[in-house]
Amino acid sequence: MRERTRGSDLRRRWRRTVLRTQGRLDGEAADRVLPWAFAIITFVVFVALDAAAIRSLEGGSGLGPWLQAAWRRQHGGAGVPLGGVDPARGTWSLVAEPVLWAGRFVPPVAAFVVVQAAAVAAGIVPLWRIAREEARLRVGASSVVVVAYVLAPTLHRANLAVFHPETVALPLLLWAYLLACRGHWKRYAACVVLVLACGASLGLTVAGLGLVLFLAGMRRPGWITAVVGLAWSVAAVIAVGPELPDQTLTPAGEFVARATGPLAVVPELLLHPVSRGAELLSEPAVIFLVLVLAPLLFLPMVAPRRLSGALPCLALAMIADAAVQDAAQRGVVNLSPAGAHIAPALAFVFIALVYALERIGTPSVTRVNVDRRVLWALLAGAPLFFVTQAPTSPYRQPWAWGSRDAVDGARLEAADLIDGSASVAVSPSSTALVADRADVIELPLDGATLSNDRLEGRIRDVDYVLLDTNGTDPIGDRPFWRATDERRVLAVLGEEGFEVVYSAQGIYLLEQTDQG
Repeated sequence: MRERTRGSDLRRRWRRTVLRTQGRLDGEAADRVLPWAFAIITFVVFVALDAAAIRSLEGGSGLGPWLQAAWRRQHGGAGVPLGGVDPARGTWSLVAEPVLWAGRFVPPVAAFVVVQAAAVAAGIVPLWRIAREEARLRVGASSVVVVAYVLAPTLHRANLAVFHPETVALPLLLWAYLLACRGHWKRYAACVVLVLACGASLGLTVAGLGLVLFLAGMRRPGWITAVVGLAWSVAAVIAVGPELPDQTLTPAGEFVARATGPLAVVPELLLHPVSRGAELLSEPAVIFLVLVLAPLLFLPMVAPRRLSGALPCLALAMIADAAVQDAAQRGVVNLSPAGAHIAPALAFVFIALVYALERIGTPSVTRVNVDRRVLWALLAGAPLFFVTQAPTSPYRQPWAWGSRDAVDGARLEAADLIDGSASVAVSPSSTALVADRADVIELPLDGATLSNDRLEGRIRDVDYVLLDTNGTDPIGDRPFWRATDERRVLAVLGEEGFEVVYSAQGIYLLEQTDQG
């Protein structure tokens, strides 16, 4: 009998402790601390992951174009930008300009990494407040939403490519929705303007925000927002005249094409809605859609009015990605720009998730109680998709990033031998090492394409050629360079007056010695 009494006392004490803890966590003090704590931890982790990838020379194909853009802001310079278009000016990304000019005071890479990680982390605060204040979810459900946000594979894919102005729009869209719900229209308008400044293609995303507000009963602000967003994108299409790629792309060209592709899709979608719209049913597009919704157990579809804002952004990103992938070279599989263009849509996806949990929950006096089994299922689904789909998954061993092997050392040594003002033709793996100059030509990724192409035209008027004959195609598991391709390319370079001045670990640096 005493054992039963002791057991009952322990259970009662445990329940009182749990209820007391829940009461404290559901108070205002926790709302002031927890979201910022989550955001700071996320910021530190994302900065560490991106910095480690860059140190191991895995900064992605976008690092070179952005580094050259930062260099041009300080030095000017003629010549064609890497990828054919300046990554900021080609997309009307006004937000990127202060980041590029910050290269005068701090290393550009540091500015890129910090701004992008801060943007992703900053989205946690408005998302938490939407869950707590608008949907009245408890701390447990709100925390699960934040965990699913932090583990979203799309955000991790976008984060590992140094800088995407589109990711800056993610927290701004969340803040804009929250401010609209509160009726703070001046601050809401400021957020909308900043979203538009992130890129011209985001005008349709702003139009999606207007649609969400219209369906939520805020009709006047909704249609005004939609008209402003549409007008912004239409003006950009007329002024910039973007085009989808029609020739084989190098990695840097693919990165820039993916950045400008969504804007180029706008007139294509208006002129050919059936053929372009059919691309939304292609396998890559469906995979992207599954990758966005499946970790959330497709719960956002329970709140379709809030999810509707994501449709324009997702449609443009998926159609543009299909067009660019058709023009990409063998082995060019960098999907981070596509992930970045999908990132703004995640604002609406997670807003829809919050209201879906509210809808399936049970209202109490002050809060909405969500079935624990649903939360546990969501808490299991998000990590499972993270470890299988995210580039920072434990299966990719991110803790080993940041190290450099002998090949990396050879790349650095070869790059150090190039004069600062010299023009360079370079293999994609080393583009970022020589991007701080006016004239950089990126060569094809694999030796077969380079040896069969008109190499003489590519290296005309360059002072150095930096070749990297390492690497394996991740799709076909075949080396990018064969011994015959290597010999043929080196022979052609020799005939054009280039002499090998450095050779180690499959890295060749050749200098133009025949000035005639």
